[in-house]
Amino acid sequence: MIVRYLLNTLIFFLPLLLLNQLAMTCSANDSVPKITVQELKAKLDRGEDVVILDTRTGRDYADSKIKIKGAIRIPIVQLESRYRELPADREIVIY
Repeated sequence: MIVRYLLNTLIFFLPLLLLNQLAMTCSANDSVPKITVQELKAKLDRGEDVVILDTRTGRDYADSKIKIKGAIRIPIVQLESRYRELPADREIVIY
């Protein structure tokens, strides 16, 4: 009986612990600088050499009416294997 109780408790709390870990990992990414659309437009208007990276996946990209001309498209699920395609010497803006 105690073993069953412990097993049920573990089954209940393990997903919560995993979700908590995921949330903590995502919040660690808050150190990545963010800019507004207006700030990006100003950079482009000034002629700054900015790479725009579109990380949307297939359906999201296909269904969207908004596509930025000249953006490099690498779906987020492929980014780890394709990051070398991005220039290392330029500012990269991801959306």
